[in-house]
Amino acid sequence: MTGPVFRPLVLLLSGSRETITAVASQLDYELFNLLITTLEEEAIEAIRRGWSDVLIFEPLSPPHQSICLCSFLQEQGDTLPVILITSSQDLFPEFPRLRVYEVLHKPINRLELSARLKSVITLRQLEKQLADQPLAHREAARVLLVEDSSLQRKILAGYLAGEGIEVITAADGEEALRVAEHKRPDLILLDVILPGMNGFEVCRLLKENPALKDTPVVFITSRQGREERIRGLECGADDFLTKPVDKRELLIRTHSLIRRKQLMDTLVNQASRDPLTGLYNRRQLALDLQRELSRAKRYSTPLSLIMADVDFFKHYNDTNGHLAGDEILRQLAGLFVSNTRDVDTVYRYGGEEFIILLPQTDLAGAITVAEKLRQKVEKHSFPHGEKQPGGRLTISLGVAAYPDHARDAEGLILAADRALYRAKQSGKNRYATAIPPG
Repeated sequence: MTGPVFRPLVLLLSGSRETITAVASQLDYELFNLLITTLEEEAIEAIRRGWSDVLIFEPLSPPHQSICLCSFLQEQGDTLPVILITSSQDLFPEFPRLRVYEVLHKPINRLELSARLKSVITLRQLEKQLADQPLAHREAARVLLVEDSSLQRKILAGYLAGEGIEVITAADGEEALRVAEHKRPDLILLDVILPGMNGFEVCRLLKENPALKDTPVVFITSRQGREERIRGLECGADDFLTKPVDKRELLIRTHSLIRRKQLMDTLVNQASRDPLTGLYNRRQLALDLQRELSRAKRYSTPLSLIMADVDFFKHYNDTNGHLAGDEILRQLAGLFVSNTRDVDTVYRYGGEEFIILLPQTDLAGAITVAEKLRQKVEKHSFPHGEKQPGGRLTISLGVAAYPDHARDAEGLILAADRALYRAKQSGKNRYATAIPPG
């Protein structure tokens, strides 16, 4: 038997019969539950009791009647995501003290309602999960704006730049794909109508790219383009904006999606890092090695891999304790990172084993790196190093290269591992190169 399905409770506060009917009739009840009130006091009490997971809020008329609710929500400290209902005919309501997660336009339709609710619920769940975690850091959020009209690019880029967001632009689909691959934006604003490749095809290719598939994509569509919106969401877009794009709506949606991307990046970063050393882990190695091998094959470039292992590490742990052993691994991680290039990546493979991935590096170059690392470790003053056999802490290394020693990920790691074994058997504190197959 399966347990009860959790459905977030949507609290709707509106004095409009039309709005209440629209939301109640178009909500997906397989995903959400609904609580309706026309009274601000009832809404505040429901929020105070923790009943609701998201608030859909249509400002009362006149707007100053909503001041009490806004003050209460501000005091709560963003504990409840808010979706603000606005009419396309009205001025965008001003609530400077209220953090608005999303905007819902009238007339309300099922597609937009579902997209907004899923967006804010996902964001709120991530915020709760990572409440005490430092976020993945970037100096400034980066948005790729794909728009063929130079005037529209200038206007929208100006809105975003005024918020301290770094804006990069592209005028067509092919340029957008190149820029996205190179710049790795936090969000992509994508016009549907583009010269050559249209926005749907661009979105499909973005979502097929492993490095870009988690980047939020927002389509910019015409106000009448319901079919465009449906097709956009079906091909992987996260949301849509309608033309002419309202500045405040653009900024609200941009900030929410960038925030979600930051939180997702933090989760991914946690899953891909070794907690002891801070290096990437074996899981991330599998992903990176496959990607670098594909690139090496596509462009006929070399790729090398070094496997390093601490000599007599069990003796070190038995003599000095496991906490001292942990410190050795942390110091080794720092030495490896500081003595390799920015394009190289160091991984903790397991136990006292490390792997260094060297893109665009042939066997001779990898040997140079391996010997450099060996010497750096040999000369480094590790705690209790004098208690080790030979009076110092050392490493052994195995070096393998594509395509010399293997043509796939498993073969390359196995070749480096066998080379490391031979280095150990030959006396340790040295490197050995893999043997070509055949």
